Amino acid sequence: MSSGGIPQSSHPQCYVWQSDLDPANYLLARYQVCSACDGEAVALGMAMEQSAATVAITGYVEPHTLHDWTIRVWRIQPVAEPAPSDVASYQLATEVYADHRKQQQWYQIELAIPLKLLGRRASQLFNIVIGELPRLGYLSGFILQEARLPATFGPGPAFGIAGIRQKVQQTAGPLLCRSMRPAVGLDTATMQRINRDVLAGGFHLVKDDELASFADQTCFEQHLQAMLAARDDAMQQSGERKFYIANLLCEPDELPARWDAACRLGVDGVLVAPFIQGLGVLPMLARQAQLPLLAHQTFAEMLTRHPHWQIADSVLGNWLRQLGADWFVTPGPFATAAASHADHAALLAAACGPASARPMLPIVQGGKHPGGLTDYRTAIGSDDYMLIVASWLDRHPAGLRAAAAEFRAAVDAGFC
Repeated sequence: MSSGGIPQSSHPQCYVWQSDLDPANYLLARYQVCSACDGEAVALGMAMEQSAATVAITGYVEPHTLHDWTIRVWRIQPVAEPAPSDVASYQLATEVYADHRKQQQWYQIELAIPLKLLGRRASQLFNIVIGELPRLGYLSGFILQEARLPATFGPGPAFGIAGIRQKVQQTAGPLLCRSMRPAVGLDTATMQRINRDVLAGGFHLVKDDELASFADQTCFEQHLQAMLAARDDAMQQSGERKFYIANLLCEPDELPARWDAACRLGVDGVLVAPFIQGLGVLPMLARQAQLPLLAHQTFAEMLTRHPHWQIADSVLGNWLRQLGADWFVTPGPFATAAASHADHAALLAAACGPASARPMLPIVQGGKHPGGLTDYRTAIGSDDYMLIVASWLDRHPAGLRAAAAEFRAAVDAGFC
């Protein structure tokens, strides 16, 4: 169903919580929305929009038939916000809108979403929990604040923090990784030398950049073989375990062959882009438990940056964890002066706090340098994180290998 107005129902009881319902059969989603309409009407419209909007058709459908399939309004509460949303609403020339021209008000609305609607399928999360709600004209603010998945929804991380540390053979301190830059246009041989020198200098990992693209399967496998050769050469020089993460951001029909090649050739982990490739890419690969999965954030901050129109980072962190990611990328402002400490604490709790699923390893990136190690540790609350560093290394006057050794010495100094 899609509508610009607030739907009217002759059976509103089908969309409110009833005492005979079992909370274990529902996902409780908490939204904060802004509207010039009455809160109860807004909540009813949201529930109808994303479930069975029609519950009665004479001779065909009776309300009791859909008893277990409709989204139910759990709670509605006005909330105080410093200002109305600056996202434009719109009105349609209908009687529904004529009576709803009043001052904007923020509401916290909790909806109980039947797990039947989700089918424990990752693709249904965006489709049901959000779906067409953002196109409702009477909403000028839309924030998904909470939608915690049950433990049975996904496989969870196959490796998590402990598994990654075991594979890298580093039990303490942050892990150091260089993303392959320049991301495009560089010949394979040069990138191979860069990776070898950075790893031999002391970095623990290298990873393909998310922008890397390969013309076909042959080019992809040739790239993997070259990067693995650089990894192995660095291992021999340094006497340490080294890690290479390959980019699996590709078309759906290319993914099986690329995943097979990564497993067959001995790649250490893979990068996927669940907000481009679909959230379902995570459980599909995580269930095989062959390689750790780095859930890259590309495109995701389109969903999180506007304060009045967003999905909370903590919601996405919970989803990635339950669906099987082993690494997640922290938001851009993380560990900077622009950080939202409460929001980032909620993200860390969802992504790597106590839960039945293994904790994911946080990734901190964006202009990071040795002088910031104390700040990164403080922001994470521990030394269980990975730093992605490129710019500081690339600008170092002594070259990449010396720069990697200097950064590694700064990390090791905190654990000796």
